[in-house]
Amino acid sequence: MNSPFTGIPDFRPDGYLPEGMHPASEAEVTFRFGTANRQRRRLVLRVRRWVELAHRIDAPRLFIDGSFVTAKAEPNDVDAVVLLPSDFEERIIANSDAAIELEEMLLTRRPEEIFAQEDETDWNEGRSNSSAEPVNPIPVEKVLWRR
Repeated sequence: MNSPFTGIPDFRPDGYLPEGMHPASEAEVTFRFGTANRQRRRLVLRVRRWVELAHRIDAPRLFIDGSFVTAKAEPNDVDAVVLLPSDFEERIIANSDAAIELEEMLLTRRPEEIFAQEDETDWNEGRSNSSAEPVNPIPVEKVLWRR
């Protein structure tokens, strides 16, 4: 059964989401995972910045994962993978503020939880998790990223 306010499914008894991808809007991610306490509010600010940058560079998708999308009261982090548009390098050369800011994050690994892939196939192949924790990313829907 889904939570009454979002399309994101309820957590399993172990505190993780059911296996699979669970598309959600920025508002759904914020409401479901980013309001319960100070740590979650701090992490959701990071997510919202990444969503803004992804929108501004016309990224096809942004995936959110990590302990942020679990039932943990105090998640350690929020992981993200942004699928870069094919013209990302051109945007950097054209001095796009958003592309430059995102590139700096990716190159300096600050914050260390954001990654980039150039296509979804590469990301799907590389997203296996060596730990026992399930990998259940939340793709933040592009439809809210109106141009």
